[in-house]
Amino acid sequence: MKKKITYKDAGVDIAKADDVIALSKNKIQETFNGNVLSSIGGFGSMYSLKDILKDFDDPVLVQSIDGVGTKMSVAQKANNFKYIGHDLVNACCNDVAATGAKPLTFLDYVAGSSLEKEAFAEIIKSVAVECKKHGVALVGGETAEMPGTYHKNEYDLVGIATGVVEKKKIVDGSNVQAGDVAIGVYSNGLHTNGYSLARKLIFESMKLSTDDFLPGHNITVGECLLAPHANYSTLIQNLMQNDLEIKSIAHITGGGLVDNIPRVLPENMSLDININSWKKIPIFDFLKNSLDIDNEDLYQTFNMGIGLVLIVGLDEKDRALGLLGENNCTEIGLAIKDGTGAVHLNEK
Repeated sequence: MKKKITYKDAGVDIAKADDVIALSKNKIQETFNGNVLSSIGGFGSMYSLKDILKDFDDPVLVQSIDGVGTKMSVAQKANNFKYIGHDLVNACCNDVAATGAKPLTFLDYVAGSSLEKEAFAEIIKSVAVECKKHGVALVGGETAEMPGTYHKNEYDLVGIATGVVEKKKIVDGSNVQAGDVAIGVYSNGLHTNGYSLARKLIFESMKLSTDDFLPGHNITVGECLLAPHANYSTLIQNLMQNDLEIKSIAHITGGGLVDNIPRVLPENMSLDININSWKKIPIFDFLKNSLDIDNEDLYQTFNMGIGLVLIVGLDEKDRALGLLGENNCTEIGLAIKDGTGAVHLNEK
């Protein structure tokens, strides 16, 4: 005898997914421009390149996929998803922009054990708001309700940014020379890096909640850990539009300064960094003082207050600092030719 059972009985409510899209539709459509050819709900996202590519001789598409990782666990603990989409958009768009490309479109994927309409809609709206702010079209996405794959009240958020750059203008670090200057652009928190260690320290070892104040500081744990990932893609585009010659761009993601900078240096070049050249904001001051960890591991786990590193020639340093603004950045080090291809952390 056949057993009568529906998709809803299995824990998947298609009607709720439709409701989520309806709640988010206006915010998504606000990101559209004349190049977006598809509507919400289609099988594929369509974006016209005709007007964009006419200004390129040899256009190269640049794509980046990322997720917000265990930062989502903190958002769930605080029941605050207001900025989690900002984290996703900027993590991906910054990676695209680090090649010199201009981000054009974005796709998102949000999933969970149960499709809680308000939470899902807040997450998607957060993605849309940040896309609109930086001129990126949120051309499509996917919601998925998968009981059994995710734990109860657990969410996942992933996205893909696509951009374009003229091939001869790709920034890859190959022209970095000894004496070039490294400029660090400030982060406003952990971004999406090092959360597994930070969560273990704060929530497991110290038994703090998101509403507790960070020890020694007048700011809550939740405010510190949920500070949104800064956007650097618009900043990079502004520098390039001002014809500033940028030799190398490192987006400081997982792996910190130690691992990310060597990715955009010639094999024989290294970067000598003065880790006292910028003031640490509360979360990094707290982590340094609370963890029994050496500087190498600390600066490999967390961005430690520097979310982006630009390398420019000495003759471009002052103009770069001026365009970025003295409140947003500082000189943090120099390129040296020592054959190691590493980052040297110094306390000068």
